[in-house]
Amino acid sequence: MPAGVFKETYRGLMAHLRYPIHVYSTAAALALLLALPFIAGSFIVDKLVLYMAFLVAAIGLNITTGLAGQISLAQAALMGAGAFTAAWLTLHGVNILLAIPAGALVAAAVGTVLGLPSFRLKGYYLAMASIAAQELLYYIYQRWVASNQYMPVNDSAKTLLGVYLGGGKPLYYTALLITIAAAWAAANIGRSSLGRAMKAVRDNDISAEIIGINVAKTKAIAFALGSFYAGLAGGLLALQLVAIDYGNFSLEQSINLLAMVLVGGAGRVIWGSVLGLIAIMATHSILEMVFQGNPVYDYLVLGAIIAFFVVEEPEGLIAVLRRVKEYFRLWPYSY
Repeated sequence: MPAGVFKETYRGLMAHLRYPIHVYSTAAALALLLALPFIAGSFIVDKLVLYMAFLVAAIGLNITTGLAGQISLAQAALMGAGAFTAAWLTLHGVNILLAIPAGALVAAAVGTVLGLPSFRLKGYYLAMASIAAQELLYYIYQRWVASNQYMPVNDSAKTLLGVYLGGGKPLYYTALLITIAAAWAAANIGRSSLGRAMKAVRDNDISAEIIGINVAKTKAIAFALGSFYAGLAGGLLALQLVAIDYGNFSLEQSINLLAMVLVGGAGRVIWGSVLGLIAIMATHSILEMVFQGNPVYDYLVLGAIIAFFVVEEPEGLIAVLRRVKEYFRLWPYSY
């Protein structure tokens, strides 16, 4: 007689929530997320909205770098493309809910162009090209897009059916809805034929080409998707903030996003990004308390953490958690 939970249908095997513990934990997490604005203060709710924006950007980078293996250090600059486009559109009377996807599409177009060097470059050379793209976009924001450092966001464009979406509970639930939709779509991309093509290109692009995968097209789509998510994250910032500051889209922010992917788990698009976000944000908060915001210690500790995970634990925190789960599943008879 079989013991355990067995799936006998294709639909059951491919479901996102395959076991009862997945269903119960997801239901509990959703209930907590929905109740948070009623039990937490406005400061925490505003922080959570900001973290959701970074999570969406990290998921996008995980698609480009984790799934397709194309390293990018321009994710923050692409967030800026989405944020400035959304802010500019609101200043011309476009509702923020239309401006956000429009900004994401602009970021996707910019990201596709910036990803062209990936057709010829790999590894460190591609990383250097993406740093050049990051600095070029940052210079454009600084010099022409927001020459006074800020671009205001039209507050009246943040209203839908008489409800102001730019603050309080409406802001939180709008950001939560966009984040969940983005995460669900990313989870399905990883399981699709496109996701499998990306993994094949990541593992060995020559072998992928031999079996019939269009490598250049797959890389271009990976950059477009990752950039779309970056633009979506920028749009969330435009929804939350009264003005867009180009200082939020620096190379340092791009390194933070890459650290979230590497520390959490490259290729594990959702859970790797969530764990990476928690780890990096917690590290920043602890360092700010201990060293009063001295950036030197910030760079040293963050650099050490990234180096440790790249060398010692390349699969990230998700692999550590998997080993812990296996230990307790087999305990006390590990062998």
